[in-house]
Amino acid sequence: MQLTNGPGGDGLPHLSPVDGTLAFVSDRALQGRMSLFLKDDHGERPVGELAGTIEDMRWAPDGRSLIVMAADRGLDGGATNGAQRLTWGEPEDPAVTSPANARRRLFRVRVDDGSTVEVGPSKFSVWEFELVGDDAALAVVSVDPSERGWYHAELTRIDLATGAATILHRARWQLLAPAADPSGKRIAFLDGWSSDRGLVASEISILDIATGKIITVAPGGMSSITSMKWRDDDSLWFTGWSRLGSVYGVTHLDGSVEWMTQEDAIIGTRTFSAGITTAPDIKGFAAVRESDGAPPEIVFKSGAKASAWSVVSNLNRDVARDFNAYPEVRAVAWKGADGVELEGLVLLPRDGAKGPRPTIVDIHGGPSWAVRHAYNPGDALPFATAGYAVFLPNYRGNVGWGKAFGMLNVGDPAGAEFQDILAGLDRCVTAGISDPDRLGITGASYGGYLTAWAVATTNRFKAAVMVSGFANQLSSHYSCNHDFHAFINGGPLSEERFRRVAVDRSAITRLDRPTTPTLIMHGEGDRCTPLGQAQELYAALLERGVESELVVYPREGHGLRERDHQLDAWRRMIGWFDRYLGSPR
Repeated sequence: MQLTNGPGGDGLPHLSPVDGTLAFVSDRALQGRMSLFLKDDHGERPVGELAGTIEDMRWAPDGRSLIVMAADRGLDGGATNGAQRLTWGEPEDPAVTSPANARRRLFRVRVDDGSTVEVGPSKFSVWEFELVGDDAALAVVSVDPSERGWYHAELTRIDLATGAATILHRARWQLLAPAADPSGKRIAFLDGWSSDRGLVASEISILDIATGKIITVAPGGMSSITSMKWRDDDSLWFTGWSRLGSVYGVTHLDGSVEWMTQEDAIIGTRTFSAGITTAPDIKGFAAVRESDGAPPEIVFKSGAKASAWSVVSNLNRDVARDFNAYPEVRAVAWKGADGVELEGLVLLPRDGAKGPRPTIVDIHGGPSWAVRHAYNPGDALPFATAGYAVFLPNYRGNVGWGKAFGMLNVGDPAGAEFQDILAGLDRCVTAGISDPDRLGITGASYGGYLTAWAVATTNRFKAAVMVSGFANQLSSHYSCNHDFHAFINGGPLSEERFRRVAVDRSAITRLDRPTTPTLIMHGEGDRCTPLGQAQELYAALLERGVESELVVYPREGHGLRERDHQLDAWRRMIGWFDRYLGSPR
């Protein structure tokens, strides 16, 4: 059922808690700027007047207003949302980076007359928020409004009447998902290392507002939780990643688990965060679920004792029915050189071919991410349908094996984690899956970084494709919009010891005798891994006589959004591997 209708893109649907009015955002009025709209029995109408683009919103409990978070023009989107400069209307001439007054702000928009008032905070930029009643909000904020500021954010309580912000917690790592209990006395949040905004996975931290004391809750020993919601003052719903799948359940504050379920599937309504949806007046919970051979659909369970999900949508029914070339999916396990237990997936075409296959190693990004059982794991189905075996490795520093495992690569980029990947590939060779003489490698973002590292440090691969990657940590750090490099290298690059790590673990400084033909693809407007990274590696490979090709996609950021660009990229990647590995078809 289609709820809204108009030009442009619509999103962020929120139903009023009082009368069912639908609030949503759309850029139908001005492309690139999301504005607030309401839909009720009388139709759709714009409401409120904001200079910025709306990124999140919540209804006030009385249904008379909404609190919205809007980003000023000139700021950037995060890596998981394209990492492009936020702009709309007339072209910027000149474009000013991080102007002093640009922030992410909170506003109250009244439903009846559209009156709009900024409600703070005056000195901070807001990254995310949740309401505490009608007069306060919990928010993750930073003084620095740029993407770098998110890595050093603080947890605050904002008085929505005065705009005053009270700092509740200063984190060592990164923060996500603050939520107050029904009494308003305690706050649950996530506090852990994350490579990208929105990818925090950790145990649950509980802050007592009166005493300032914090306890941590790891339900069933799980410390890769990505979302939670208070069920009552003493228990929470939680969802997270568990190895190659998801985990969800209910935990009490003493860490005891009322019930918990693990599945070899992706359970979540957001791409990078596992999550279930609950409502106080409904017995049960809903989610978006996908798994091997089962594309994403909305599902519902009547309660913890329900044995299976009920599928309540058929949005992708035709995909599942018509895609006859779905590959075999195998879980594979191996050990790193130091004995660390590792897991990944292998995709095998169902074409009846015997013996070892030409294989593409496809490295996921993050590294605060992982490959899991999903309909299109690692977005690698096109490689399998082209006849290739695909090895999708997880490596130390990934999410789903606990908080400690997720930090094993901090201070050691492209070190033991890269050896983990090679050890997994060895496992595929000895198992008779992969032909050692017909190996290719690819990856996007941090996976692109590790692909560049492979090109620089080994001649094992016959072809490589780097997508949205980086090859020079030093120049990347000083031209990108985030502070990832300061964390993955163990500390700020302004200090020589950490700067030495960054330089030493950069492909651009290790290109002594490269031989691997390398296709490089990048979005022109990428602020996370700037285009210069692709240009540096391309020039360095040509200088050393290595065959290389650079493809730059206009209007794109960190990853490709336009369908024509996506199709073009897949044709180029498969063509590149066919050329140097020999087409398996």
